Amino acid sequence: MRCMRYIRLIFFLIFLGAALGIYFIQSGMFESKKSTLASCLSPEKYNISSLTELIGPNVSCKEAKLTRKVVPHEMDNILESRANEYKQYQLRRKTNTEIIIAPANSPLQYPITGFRVAPLKKSLIPGLALQTQGRGLTTNNRELYKVSLSVKSGVLSVEDLLDGDQVEGQGQSELTISSSNLTQLNDLLSRVTYTSTIYHIRTSDLVYFTFEDHKAIFPIIIRRPSVPVLYDPGKDINSQVTIITKTFLRYKELGVLIQSIRKFYPKIKIIVADDSLKPENVPGNNIEHYIMPPAQGWFAGRNLAVSQLTTKYFLWVDDDFEFLSETRIERFVEIMEALPELDVLGGEVSGDQFYFVLEYDEGDENDGGCLKRLMLYEGLALIRSSKESLTPSSSLMELAS
Repeated sequence: MRCMRYIRLIFFLIFLGAALGIYFIQSGMFESKKSTLASCLSPEKYNISSLTELIGPNVSCKEAKLTRKVVPHEMDNILESRANEYKQYQLRRKTNTEIIIAPANSPLQYPITGFRVAPLKKSLIPGLALQTQGRGLTTNNRELYKVSLSVKSGVLSVEDLLDGDQVEGQGQSELTISSSNLTQLNDLLSRVTYTSTIYHIRTSDLVYFTFEDHKAIFPIIIRRPSVPVLYDPGKDINSQVTIITKTFLRYKELGVLIQSIRKFYPKIKIIVADDSLKPENVPGNNIEHYIMPPAQGWFAGRNLAVSQLTTKYFLWVDDDFEFLSETRIERFVEIMEALPELDVLGGEVSGDQFYFVLEYDEGDENDGGCLKRLMLYEGLALIRSSKESLTPSSSLMELAS
């Protein structure tokens, strides 16, 4: 029995995320020359975001001399592409969260949201200050201002100490700073640093900040820096998207699929994972045909196909799909580029529309968690009446949630 489903708008575009993310790391990040070359560029000269923001003030990329020698005529495009990709990466991973300094009712000023440091790396604590004006504190005839800071999993110190600076506990877990001059005290506070003393890639510490009867506590997030996974965004649909499928004993249907793809996208790459009992040749240009051990199954085939990706996006299709004139991959790429928080984008197959969310129930320590797929029947009312294209709308945001 021949089963042929016509595809109009079925498009799964996946960024780094969930279980599939590792395949993008293995393929795209290391095989894309531009992405690799652009990983260490000079932020001072070209005004772009760099890894310095992510890994702290002690590490920076000064000059990428080798990159400039290899691709001297492409540097401007590489720099611009990397800057755009890094901004999208920050939006997806929320790495560009702004530190909020609390102008509190108490005289203690500090980073209320905490801040992030690398393990064993010295980092300045941002925003520390003592504000007495308008706080009901008497400043006339005050002989001494004295503040204390303490932590549990690290040490505190003041950078560039001078003779006469009143600092006790330098390089220890408890630090006391004193001065008869408020301006001088705040200058010392602006140079207070924190260094974790135990190597742990994912932990935290608390800073206890006190002045007289006033107390404040704020967190320090300790995380090992990670290299952002960026992809060459490509110049056209052929360098942006790869079409992948898994087949088993259905070469006739696979041939129809490939023929329909080539009618509308003659140069786009197609990856076929094949676990048929007796593999046959799959002819055609820009087709990667991977022969698997027999009957390994759909999941093994999908994992193999995804592991060979080098493009930013991929379109997953079944081997009995057929592209029509309404299948416009470019529109989906536009949506994903405009909304980098999205991981997956779907549409319509043979008039059927699929809207669902994945919900993870953590469960307990004995039974473990459970991943559920919940169909959004109510969401169908939000679908645009036009079936020719999918545009950002409330239904799309429902899908993204």
